[in-house]
This record gives sequence, structure tokens and C-alpha cells, in this order.
Amino acid sequence: MSDRLTQLSWPRGLLAATAIALLLLALLYVLALHDTPAARAQTAGTLSMAITKQLDGSPVVTVGQYVDFTIRITNTGTISITKLPVIDNYDARVLRFDQASPPPSASDNGQITWTTLPTDAQGGPLQPGQTITIKTHFRVIGISDMTINRARIQDAVGQGGQSGGDGGDQSGGKTEGGRVVIEKSLAPDVTPQSGHPVTFTITVRNEGAADLVKVPIQDSYQAEYLQFWTAVPPPSQSAPGQASWDDVLPQLGLTRLRPNETLTITTVFTALKALDAGVINRAGATGLRDEFQNELPAPRQAEVPIRIIAGPSEAQPTATARPKPQPKPQQATPTLETPTPDLRTPTTIAITATSELTATVGVTTNESLPTPTLVPAMLPRTGTGGPSSAWLIVALVLLLGGMLALIYRRMLDH
Repeated sequence: MSDRLTQLSWPRGLLAATAIALLLLALLYVLALHDTPAARAQTAGTLSMAITKQLDGSPVVTVGQYVDFTIRITNTGTISITKLPVIDNYDARVLRFDQASPPPSASDNGQITWTTLPTDAQGGPLQPGQTITIKTHFRVIGISDMTINRARIQDAVGQGGQSGGDGGDQSGGKTEGGRVVIEKSLAPDVTPQSGHPVTFTITVRNEGAADLVKVPIQDSYQAEYLQFWTAVPPPSQSAPGQASWDDVLPQLGLTRLRPNETLTITTVFTALKALDAGVINRAGATGLRDEFQNELPAPRQAEVPIRIIAGPSEAQPTATARPKPQPKPQQATPTLETPTPDLRTPTTIAITATSELTATVGVTTNESLPTPTLVPAMLPRTGTGGPSSAWLIVALVLLLGGMLALIYRRMLDH
């Protein structure tokens, strides 16, 4: 009987042992899963953060200008952050680091590093939901279509020793060269006159944010109308049609032209001939350089429309080529009020009858007046080979006298 009972209990014991072993294995497996880092992080909390970076102000800046970037880091997890290393990279050819708040742990050419955040920013861990701000200050030193400034977090550590939470952001903008304005003008209330000096004033104004260390100037003109005389300061080269200065700064005793400063050049020409109106002179600048050795774009040329009036030695009021009129001959002024008779008209003949039936012939003349040289002294002949008109008149008078005498004689006979 006991053998039978022994045979029946043995399978039950084996089954019970197997069940207990499986239960122990399951319990160990659950314990193992619960001990993984993810499970530990889930139990202790999450380490998470967000970072943003932004260029303050306009995205278009000029060389020499100071620019600011703002970096913001927010704890978006559920545990405090005790260590927050931040790295900021920038283009050293375009930007030059000036300062930051809070101050960085290290600054190299093109990289800024903070290794003691967030303690330096707020004196302790960065609690969930809190934000710290980093301000960086740069000066623009180069010209670029796009400059990138990137900040990133590397190996942050939570209060329980958790690590991770890397992230980054970037910001940038366009950088342009400085701006120079050139103006040229005549002396006020002065009209240029041929044969006389003409004075121009050239001004160069630095409207950029960087100092100018080289200022070449070119002044061109039409040699047909203007002849260069002198300038202050004197040009480096002068040829018909152009006067130029390789660098006007040393000639004025300057080493640089600072922002918003102006320099002046005075040029004097001689006007050669009259001109109604036109642009015959221009001033420009090419090869300008700033303190960072960037070559600036050439500014717009300055033009001065002028009008030149004719001087005493020039008869015509304009530059149009025309023959000069010859002076008229001086005419003699008559001293008598009586007009000079025109000898080309027939001579007036007066016939007077007398009691003796004689005729007298009188010729009205003015012997006191001079005979003009343009009229011949003798009347010209109107025919060839016949008697003159004076003899014909005398014969006619004698004939008329004879006829009158004959008529009177017949009246006495009757």
C-alpha cells in the first residue's frame, strides 16, 4: 500500500516543483526588466530640454556693425538639470566675438564654450519649466551672402545623474559692405564764364559702420570745355580729362575716415568756351577699403550740370561753332541838319519871263555840301554821238522866246 502511495505522490511533487521553478523564473525576469536604465529613468523622471537661437534686429547688416544673438534653453523634462554644456560656433571670417553674458568658459577662433551652466546663469540647477538666456555680442568684419551662427547642447546631466538631452539651433543673416556717398558742387551764386576760373567742391562722407583706411578719388571732365588748373590737396596724377588721388587720406593728414565723418577736396579749372547746359564733369571712387581690408562697392558718381556763358574774348554765347562777324566800318556823321541832295535826280530849272522877254536859267544847287564819293561828279551820258540834254533845254527856251515875241508883235499890229 505504501508503495502505491509513493508512486502516486512522486508525479505530484514533480509537478509542484516545476510550477515553483517557473514562478521563480518569471519573478526574476520582471525584476530584471524593472532594473533597466529606461525603467529607472521612467521611475525617476525624464531629462529633456529645448534650445533656440536668434539674431536680434535686421537680418541684413553692414561691415563694422555690432550684432547680438540670443540663446534660450528651456528645461522641458521632469527632473532638474545640474550640468548644461553649451557650444556656440560662428564664422570667424565674417564675425568677430566681442563679449557674452554670462561670460564663457573659453573662446577660440570660431567657437565659444560654456561648461559651468546653469550655475553661472542662475546659481543652481535648471528646474523643470525654467529657461536660461545667453547673450552674445559680435562685430561684423566680412561681407557674405549668408553667415551661420549655431549653438548646441552637448551631454547635459540631470540631478539623478541622468545624461543626454542633446540639441541645437542656428541663426544667421546677410552682411554687406559699408556705404560711401560722394557729392560735387559749384560755388553758390556763381555762373561760370569762359576764360575765367571755375571752382568745384568734392565731398566724401562715410555712412558705413567701419572706418575707411583707403579713399582713392577720380575726377573726370571734358577737356574741350575745362582745363585743370589746381586742387587742394594736389592730385597724385593729372592728365587731360582726369585728375586722380591714389589715397586722399594721407594728403589731408588723416589715417582713417570714421563713420559719419566727411572730407573735402577743392578743384579749380579754367572754362575754355561757352556751353548752354550739360554734364561735363564727374567725381567717383573705386578701390575703397575699410579697417578690415574689405573692398567696398564703388559709390554712385557725382555729376554737376553747369552752364558756361561767353567771356569777353568769345563772341558767341554758346559753344556752337559759328563764324564771328566782322566789325562794321565807321560812318561819317553829317554836321549839317539840311539833308544832302540826291544828285541822281534831275536838276530843277526855273524860267522867269521879263519885260524884255528874256529868259534866265537858274540851277538850284547847294554848293556848300560836299559831293559824295559814291556818286559821279558829272552826269552820265544817256546816248552816244548826240547833243547833251543841257543844250536841248537851252534851244527849247530860245524857241519859246521867239514864239512869244512873234505873238506879241502881231498883237501890236492889230
